[in-house]
Amino acid sequence: MLLPAAVVLVCASAFAQQAPAPLPEGVYRAGNGVTQPSVIRKTEVDFSEEARIAKMSGTVLMSVIVGDDGKVRDVRVDRSLGLGLDERAIEAVRTWQFKPGIKDGMPVAVAVNVEVNFRLQGGSRWFLSRAVFNSPEGTTRPFLLQAPYPPDMNTPADINNGPNGSVAISLDVEPDGIPANLHIEKSSNTALESEVIRIVRGWQFRPGMKDGQPVPVRCTLEFAEGKVP
Repeated sequence: MLLPAAVVLVCASAFAQQAPAPLPEGVYRAGNGVTQPSVIRKTEVDFSEEARIAKMSGTVLMSVIVGDDGKVRDVRVDRSLGLGLDERAIEAVRTWQFKPGIKDGMPVAVAVNVEVNFRLQGGSRWFLSRAVFNSPEGTTRPFLLQAPYPPDMNTPADINNGPNGSVAISLDVEPDGIPANLHIEKSSNTALESEVIRIVRGWQFRPGMKDGQPVPVRCTLEFAEGKVP
């Protein structure tokens, strides 16, 4: 039986080590005399219905500003998961309360990264790690209804020491909700591609809608093989 693991909510130490974007006036980064904000109260976040169905696991990475009052503002998703998990993560983080960063003995607004980690335990040795829908303007995105993983793809957990491979596949969710025009975009091992194709062929969506009519929507699904880390 697939059970949700505890959702891990982690406030990262600072922005990633890349060229930092300019900050609004009065907002600082941790370091150089500015202390890092710390979480003092947080709201736990649960899986969306679609993410449970898809056995999705992964991390939503967000950039936020923690104000001098310890409240979160200006939330931006830098790395998404899809299937409603981005929205769940944003909703939860907006309610968090922080001990604000300090500069020269006074609370100040500090820009930080926040990671919201979603983990599921058990079930298939495959899991979905990301879903991206390219819905045309004015079109609702498809909604995942069924995502069976073939029983013969299950593997005892004790032989899984971590993700062993990954496959990204693109497809059209047709007006009848069935995946079509499957195409492997990339994979770490070509031997795994046929398994992912077999998985996706069994999935069922509520199709995207435009002007009251179902329409095809292109999407990309990223899968990982192995035990959820």
